[in-house]
Amino acid sequence: MKLSHKPFIFTMALLLTIFTVLSDFAYAGRGGGGRGGGGGSRGGGGARTSSVQRSSGSRSSGSRSNASIGGGASPRVGSSTSLQNRGNFSNSSQSRQGNRQASQGNRQDNRQTNQGERQTNRSDAEGNRQDNRSQNQGNRQDNMGNRQDNRQNNAGNRQDNRQNNAGNRQDSRQDFVNDNWYGGGWYGGGYYAPPGWGAWAGLAGLTAGLAIGASVSTPPPYYDTVYVGSTSYIYSDGVYMQPSNGGYVISSPPVGVVVNYLPDGCKMIQQGNIQYYDCAGIYYQTFYQNGATVYKVIQY
Repeated sequence: MKLSHKPFIFTMALLLTIFTVLSDFAYAGRGGGGRGGGGGSRGGGGARTSSVQRSSGSRSSGSRSNASIGGGASPRVGSSTSLQNRGNFSNSSQSRQGNRQASQGNRQDNRQTNQGERQTNRSDAEGNRQDNRSQNQGNRQDNMGNRQDNRQNNAGNRQDNRQNNAGNRQDSRQDFVNDNWYGGGWYGGGYYAPPGWGAWAGLAGLTAGLAIGASVSTPPPYYDTVYVGSTSYIYSDGVYMQPSNGGYVISSPPVGVVVNYLPDGCKMIQQGNIQYYDCAGIYYQTFYQNGATVYKVIQY
């Protein structure tokens, strides 16, 4: 019977030894150094002794004391981990604080930069507007000066054209008279028909003469409109007519009227510095007007 119980006892002892070793490993893993250098955990001898005692089936108080001391090392490990975590948290807080300060500084720099750029842009825009106003003012003044110059030039050109046209008409009439009329003019009670009128005089029934008060329905083939005050006349080769009721009435020479040319056959009379012309009893005085020679009726 004793021989039959030995394997069982051996098996139980082996299991108890394995359990004790595993327990020691577990306590050693949780310990790791102890508090204040208690030799059970750090030395390792007590643990090994406890292991031997456990393997021999004795659970002494010394082994429990050593195991307890070995297990007391875990709070230091947790404390170190906690301190490390607190250090990491402190570093993270400092990093976030630094980032916030850097962001705040960047925003401040950006605001100052944007403010300076806006001020510069406003100054540039104001300067551009001032330059544009000055330039527009200068352009308006230049345009006004150009318009004034153009008006003066146009007025001068029109005056020159009028004088040239008057001179050309005078030359044309004088040439025509010289070529076509050799006599005629005023005879006291009327006029002789100028030869330059040609067929028109025959159609108007004026071949025998133009008596004062006679009328025609159409004007002669060439004439100038002249005035005495506000009264208008037409003048053609020494003959004067006055518009009336859609026709023209033969009239006496109006004293004071000014004409650009004289009929052919007039005689010049010089009295001192004054020059006159006798045109078959109608007297004209010569003078200058707008740079051209003109003739005014002074008597008849």
